[in-house]
Amino acid sequence: MSMYVLQVKPGTDLHVAVQLRKKGHLVRCPQRTMDIRKDGAWNSRTEPIFPGYLFVEEEIDRKRYDNICQTDGVVGFLRSSGGAIGKLKPHEEAYIQWLWNYGKPITASRIYTTFHGDKMVLSGVLRNYWNQVVKLDLRQRRARVRVPICGHEYTITLPVIGI
Repeated sequence: MSMYVLQVKPGTDLHVAVQLRKKGHLVRCPQRTMDIRKDGAWNSRTEPIFPGYLFVEEEIDRKRYDNICQTDGVVGFLRSSGGAIGKLKPHEEAYIQWLWNYGKPITASRIYTTFHGDKMVLSGVLRNYWNQVVKLDLRQRRARVRVPICGHEYTITLPVIGI
């Protein structure tokens, strides 16, 4: 199966994903549960990792293309530089599968800081992708991770917690 990137109207990610699933399409909407500090208190909030984008995993013919594009909230497919709809490469699909996390929101990876300042990932999704981390901010409970999608490097934010 091939995977394609679908652009949706802002704030409609989950609603469009539900509509497309009801139509029989296999849709991925990777999510994360972030700790947000507001008014001096930490609150958890679940949100999409790629706001405004969904990932459709199926072979696209004209009928499926029209069915998807006619869904309320869909802007269209991301296109490659040649104008054709952009199909993800196998290593890019692996990143999306990793971030999709079997449909469960990604929770905070646990980071241990040694006496000498070295960081070790004890658990969580960052364990296998530690070499992709661009910036780690334990105080704000965030890790910025580099992910290639459709030939471009994107930086996403994932939750972490220091212990």
